[in-house]
Amino acid sequence: MRASLFFSALAAATANAAYSGDIVSYWVDQTSALVNGTIIGGLQSPPSSWYVAIVTGAIYEAAIKSKKESLAYQQLAVSHAAHNAIVWVFHGTRNYNAADASLRAVLPAIGLAANTTDGKSAIETGRKAAKKVALARADDGISDFVDFTHGPKNPGVYQVTPGGSPFPDTPQARFVRPFAGLGNITRFRSPPPPKITEKEYEEAVVYIKAQGAQNSTVRTAYDTDSAYFWRESSITGWNRFAAVVVGNKLATKVVESAKFWAQLNFALANAGFASWDVKYAYTSWRPVTAFHRTDIWLPSGLNVSDPSWVPLLRPTPNHPDYVSTHSTFGGAAAAVIRAWNGGDTIDATWSSNVTLDNRGVITRRYTSLKAAAEENSKSRVFGGIHFTFAGQPGIDLGDTVARATLEVFDKNWDQF
Repeated sequence: MRASLFFSALAAATANAAYSGDIVSYWVDQTSALVNGTIIGGLQSPPSSWYVAIVTGAIYEAAIKSKKESLAYQQLAVSHAAHNAIVWVFHGTRNYNAADASLRAVLPAIGLAANTTDGKSAIETGRKAAKKVALARADDGISDFVDFTHGPKNPGVYQVTPGGSPFPDTPQARFVRPFAGLGNITRFRSPPPPKITEKEYEEAVVYIKAQGAQNSTVRTAYDTDSAYFWRESSITGWNRFAAVVVGNKLATKVVESAKFWAQLNFALANAGFASWDVKYAYTSWRPVTAFHRTDIWLPSGLNVSDPSWVPLLRPTPNHPDYVSTHSTFGGAAAAVIRAWNGGDTIDATWSSNVTLDNRGVITRRYTSLKAAAEENSKSRVFGGIHFTFAGQPGIDLGDTVARATLEVFDKNWDQF
């Protein structure tokens, strides 16, 4: 009798076992690891945010459908939703084993066996969630071919950048349907950049030529490290930043966690689409193109030509300069984290392992989301790949789009 009671208690304890961390945060981290690994090798800016939005959307759908079940059930449902969403995005690649490994690694900690009634139900819940999102996004425009024709080789007009593709990245991204039913993305379009004839333009040119060069003698060591620190994919970086701020506070609150990560990544995706709309509306050239031009083109007569000029961050991304999408993503992420945090003040320390120039690990502490977003933006100037005037409008655009996404999220999130 005692043995029977012992095994009954053991079975109950096993049934209630669950992963001790935040399962949603785990899958957001795995999502980044899988896209940045050697198989995929990263994605362009809007597709990288689109991808994580799909995964977190599937996770939130699974969390909502399983919210009345045990923690282990919710974790298992969320895990299969994330796995299948990742596989759907990358079907046809060799990423299957890597995605399977991410799922296999967390299953023992969740502890809900796949052959039990609850296990089978949770798995089916996750699979249905991923399918729902995949069907919703199958015709969103991300796969459409949109051609691009370079403008005349006049000062200020975007041209092919050294080391870049003959054509700019994903011009179709500006037409992709936004997440959460946000609607026409063009209504957020930023005002145009300054004209070449304006004083602000020449000041920006002179500044970045000195500050953004690989061999700059005026850029401070801190600013050089800022360029390196913020160099990684914005989507990966800001999700890592958010994970430091949120920590393990939502580990047992799967629905709350899933909602936060979906809000963050829906906002990031929408901000990416909005930024691309601005870029392709104005098609502004990159700094490297301006300096490699051999004639005198500034109205003042100042000669800034230097065909040997190389930016610190290289190669220059092959899409137009204005606005800075890096800044846009930062503005969007800061807005969502700020809304969750209940204010701008934080205490977040995190590191970036910089492989460029063998810089190594850089660790920084941030106490303000606004300051972090601004430093993220300025890093692209110190890296030599964005004019100064591309930064703050990008932050403002991201902030506006993120707040608009949050406003419609509860009503429209399941429109994906």
